Amino acid sequence: MRIAFFHNLPSGGAKRTAFEFIKYLAKQHQIDLYLYDKKAEDFMDLRPLVRNTILVEGGETSGAKGIGRLISLSRVRAASQKTARLINDGSYDLALVMQCKVSNSPFLLRCLRIPSLYFCHEAAAKIMEPHYRGLAQDGRLAHLKNMILRWGMAIDRANAVSATLICTSSLYSRENLYRNYGVYPRLNYLGVDTQHFHPLDLQREPILLCVGALNAAKGQDFVIKSVGTLSQRPPIKFIYNFAYGAAEYQSHLVRLAEKLGVSVSFDCLVTDDALLNAYNRAILTVTPTLLEPLGLVALESMACGTPVVGIAEAGVRETVLHNETGLLTERDPHEFGQAIERLIKDKSLWTAMSVRGRQRVLECWTWEQASRQLEKNMHKTLERHAEQRLH
Repeated sequence: MRIAFFHNLPSGGAKRTAFEFIKYLAKQHQIDLYLYDKKAEDFMDLRPLVRNTILVEGGETSGAKGIGRLISLSRVRAASQKTARLINDGSYDLALVMQCKVSNSPFLLRCLRIPSLYFCHEAAAKIMEPHYRGLAQDGRLAHLKNMILRWGMAIDRANAVSATLICTSSLYSRENLYRNYGVYPRLNYLGVDTQHFHPLDLQREPILLCVGALNAAKGQDFVIKSVGTLSQRPPIKFIYNFAYGAAEYQSHLVRLAEKLGVSVSFDCLVTDDALLNAYNRAILTVTPTLLEPLGLVALESMACGTPVVGIAEAGVRETVLHNETGLLTERDPHEFGQAIERLIKDKSLWTAMSVRGRQRVLECWTWEQASRQLEKNMHKTLERHAEQRLH
């Protein structure tokens, strides 16, 4: 199959997903990569995996806020029209499209005439969730801000529903996308590179590992508050790749930790080898994220034999099996702290969860399984496109 692949993703889990899918698909299909910004490949570079890379000029972002964001939207819309002309005239069987850091759902979807499969983790409407308040909706000119946000959400929806088929990575996301787009996506779970993320039999250190971008949606402050409820307080290591909002939020976390007597450290990490080592040295991984669509961190940790303590909400309920591969609690600092303490102190429980976690990932959460499902959804896209043309 000849595939045109497009993304405009930042560093992080979504880009890792793109990399793993393309790595698998490139073994059996001819893939051309379409980009607006070559810097996007500084993390998990796709270019060595594909046949051709086409850089479309004009789609670079000019800023994340205010006028800069409006300019970026205008640029990516114009670049999308150029990209669509190239793809439509390129004799491709399918366009595989991932999200855009400017418009969320790419404008490209509106312009394609060939079958398009859109892999979407979450809708732009996530910005209206309570933990984003203060970042966007409140403060000066709040009414105008909200009008602009809702305009952006309308653009996101119009772009998304133009796809022939939408896939998403969790049951939670499938329901949420239906609520926002009025379209029922097909489920396509993600996976873990179990050859890379594996137990190393290193000496465990009494530290908690928390991996994710430094912003309020990732819930790092909740972990600090939870550890602050304990008499013996293990140190927390925060690791992040994508530093959106990092400086201001990191200062907030440091002040909070000092107030509660909790030891914290921060590491901006970009190599998978260093992340592998961190998973294997930590006693536990904590996943406090708010309404995470799925989250690869819990799966990577389990693949390394490191049990997880998380919140029983959103996609984490689908990756972590409570009392088998980790512990899930309510979003209550005392309960979360007690779960951390229980797993650290109960060595037999820790060992059992360590073994089960690795087994669970091998059985259900590999990239090969996820990619085979993606191929099935690609064929479903072709079928649906043919049906739409008949009608």
